[in-house]
Amino acid sequence: MNLSCHCGAIKIEIDALPDSLTSCNCSTCHRYGALWGYFKPNEVAIETDTSVLSRYAWADENLYFCHCNKCGCVTHYETTEKTESSEIIALNFRMANPQAVQSITIRRFDGADTWKYLD
Repeated sequence: MNLSCHCGAIKIEIDALPDSLTSCNCSTCHRYGALWGYFKPNEVAIETDTSVLSRYAWADENLYFCHCNKCGCVTHYETTEKTESSEIIALNFRMANPQAVQSITIRRFDGADTWKYLD
């Protein structure tokens, strides 16, 4: 499956869909309107010119939110800790074809308060 930002400057390829997507209500994710699917780095291929990709880290700086400098789309986030057990790439499935992901369960996560899944 392929995902990409609006202008196509950031292209992402994965071999399999996640079992579920996460809609988080934390102050950052709420603004982005993202639907996150989680992967290990070796499960994701990201193709882009590094001059197009920007990273934003907030608060405790444990995540880098990545977006396109051309069209502004938030495509993914990466954990800043790079150990095998903690390294994750979360892809924003709003960058995918809506029909391709319509059957994936969306789980709501309370990142604003309890840090628990609400459903």
